[in-house]
Amino acid sequence: MKADVHKFIQNHQLIEAGDRLFVAVSGGPDSMSLLHYLWLRREVDEFRLIACHVHHQLRGEEADADASYVKQFCLDHQIECLEKKVDVKGYAKEKNIGTQLAARELRYQWFAELLQSSKDKLVTGHHGDDQIETMLMKIVRGIVPLHSFGIPVKRQLGNGFLIRPLLGITKDKIEQYCREASISPRQDLSNHSSTYTRNRFRKAVLPFLKKENHHIHLHMQRQNEWASDDHDFLMAEANKHMSDIIMKKSERNVTISRIALLRIGVALQRRVIHLILSYLYGKNSRFITSIHIEQVLHMFQGKKTTAELHLSDSLIVRRDYDLCHFLRGSMNRMEEQAQILRIPGRISLAEWEIETYVTENVHLVEGQHQMVLDYEKVFEPLLVRRKQPQDRMSCRGMEGTKKIGRLFIDRKIAKQEREAWPLLVDGKGEVLWVPFLHRSKLANIDHQTKKVVVVSCKRLDD
Repeated sequence: MKADVHKFIQNHQLIEAGDRLFVAVSGGPDSMSLLHYLWLRREVDEFRLIACHVHHQLRGEEADADASYVKQFCLDHQIECLEKKVDVKGYAKEKNIGTQLAARELRYQWFAELLQSSKDKLVTGHHGDDQIETMLMKIVRGIVPLHSFGIPVKRQLGNGFLIRPLLGITKDKIEQYCREASISPRQDLSNHSSTYTRNRFRKAVLPFLKKENHHIHLHMQRQNEWASDDHDFLMAEANKHMSDIIMKKSERNVTISRIALLRIGVALQRRVIHLILSYLYGKNSRFITSIHIEQVLHMFQGKKTTAELHLSDSLIVRRDYDLCHFLRGSMNRMEEQAQILRIPGRISLAEWEIETYVTENVHLVEGQHQMVLDYEKVFEPLLVRRKQPQDRMSCRGMEGTKKIGRLFIDRKIAKQEREAWPLLVDGKGEVLWVPFLHRSKLANIDHQTKKVVVVSCKRLDD
């Protein structure tokens, strides 16, 4: 392992003399082998080493034992050790997000605070198996980002950088290193639970891939790096064309020439749209998805000379002949907004409240206020928004599709109520549910379903 990691660090120029390395240490085999390796190299490569442990306060005595183990290891090896306790449950409730995401956000908030200069680097123990799992999960879930699928070797964090020196080696080599170095790492039992998608990929998919090609982790890593390089080049090219495409620009609105946009290659068209959405939403906004970019591009390439598209968080894209407008208006009415509904998560919109959770009880009977979806068939992100004129749904028990407007009329919903009635829409723009009125055929559970998403809706005024 030592030789492979050393070569990987050199090839990617991850560590330089004078660096201050903050190593994220959980107590598990990945982070402990990384900490031990860097401890051996600290004097040769002339860097300062600091261990960082985040106590998430989620696993009771086990978490306390993890913290004690890391502290004792650092004491025995004379490594400076920092610890941070975070309130994951409280933060998750406040932000209305899942526990895992809350824990990750709190971790990286603290890590970013620690990095004060470009010579400060956070080092994590992500390895080659993690890379394979991450890339495959994104592909299977239908996530198609403009950039690479995988875990980056290096990226900016705070005023410093995040680096991952173990991406070129496998989990097996890490465990072998621990045995040879007489390291007895802590074990997190949740890593073996089939509840988590990553664990199912780890148990069922990785053994097959490694049997077919035991160098699969190196090929996936190379693919990720090449895709990242391609993206950087194409994004730079897209930036060069922006001045010819943008006709008018303000803080909340951008107007472009459709003809000028369509003159460049489609790969650059997607990136120009991405740059405009990033400008209006803010960089790395969760509201920017590949589905939205394709919807905008489809509207610009279509034959209709006028059209309008409502995206997340009150952003409207409007086509008027050759001019196309991206409008971020100050829309306060619930029906003019689209909000992302996380899994699990909860949102409140005017007099409506909608909530999701995941369960392995695949025999759950739907109530009138609920919809049950096959977790593996759901295309995220889920959105809750108002009705749009072109909306149709593949209704259960019916052939073909039905216009949502016709559904409201058939069910005798008052006109003023129709405009505020929430629709559950998937990441492809397909209507999944009109609460209390009708459900879609999409993402239905069947005999192969292993886990379901339960979506519940209630009207607060009732």
